[in-house]
Amino acid sequence: MADTIAWVVLVFVPWFGVSVLVGIDATKHSSHNAFLWGFSVFAGGVLGLALYLNLGRDEPGYRRVDADAQSRSDAGVAPTRTALISCPNCHSREAADRDTCRFCGESLDEREATSKTN
Repeated sequence: MADTIAWVVLVFVPWFGVSVLVGIDATKHSSHNAFLWGFSVFAGGVLGLALYLNLGRDEPGYRRVDADAQSRSDAGVAPTRTALISCPNCHSREAADRDTCRFCGESLDEREATSKTN
């Protein structure tokens, strides 16, 4: 009985902590439900963690939609067109609110490029 309790303490408690940390990370870096990612990691083990790290986190430069923008889109207000800027490195067209280029990873802080609407 003591072996079972020790095994539970040594395996499940730290793994529960990992799943909670994944849930916290998912609230900041994922567009999907953070609770479901945390549960997937807890129930799926190492496979769930690998799936979250490969599929659950959005690409660099992604910003979660704030509550005001979400409520405006839910209220039927048409979304505004996004301004596009050119990446200074690979010259791909990116949304002006992105931090990094999704193709080459270059920082888009140098906004000297011309802005055009979509």
